Amino acid sequence: MSSSVKKAFAIIRYVADHQGELTLSELGRHLAMNKTTMFRYLETLESLNLLERRNGSWFLGMELFSLGHQVDIQSRIVERVHPLVYNCSSTVNETLSFAGLINGAALYLDKVESSRGLQMRARLGDRLPFHSTALGKAVLSALPDYKRDEIIKHISLTPLTPHTITDKKKLLQQIEDVKSNGFSLEQEEMELGLSCVGVPLYVKRINFYGAVSFSGSSSHLTRERMMHLVKDLQEVAGKIAVILQMDDVLNR
Repeated sequence: MSSSVKKAFAIIRYVADHQGELTLSELGRHLAMNKTTMFRYLETLESLNLLERRNGSWFLGMELFSLGHQVDIQSRIVERVHPLVYNCSSTVNETLSFAGLINGAALYLDKVESSRGLQMRARLGDRLPFHSTALGKAVLSALPDYKRDEIIKHISLTPLTPHTITDKKKLLQQIEDVKSNGFSLEQEEMELGLSCVGVPLYVKRINFYGAVSFSGSSSHLTRERMMHLVKDLQEVAGKIAVILQMDDVLNR
């Protein structure tokens, strides 16, 4: 880990334990940093709203509160969704993944693996590429056009395999196909030998954009098999949307 990241975290952690008690000089003394270095870190953290200065002392910033609130919401979402993901995966014996759009990035939020051999390398919490995954394309298809276009404008279409889409016009066309067909496909675009099929979901009450997908070896998940699984994905996506519409997801 970068030493700068460690120092920045040490400052945030120390301020959290001593809010309003420490000046710049006192922080530098306690954390063994000279005044110039400490000022540079504090100035950067303040500009990011991670810390704030009041009356010469330092406090945690509102951005940390916002991020913490989002983590809490994400954990509640996964807690409610996991039984549905588990039951669907077990029923069809396919690896089922659940992803959501968090702070402009598509994240793996839950996954239940099948008993089959080939599994994805991605772990929970990982960011997934929008352009080379069935989940990413499905999430993009659920977004309003202006949100979708803003994301596509800033993503790098890095080729991960010879089959990865590297042209934004082709990606936009695939997203339009997902909107028309109701499902997305990924055929060895992320990993050679791996294919996926996904469907989008949207929960209006909490403004949540997400997707679910089945993934597996390309020899097993043929196009015919993926078409057969679309109905199962649409069913579990519908159940997820219903349960996330309930008031107790966010209110405890």
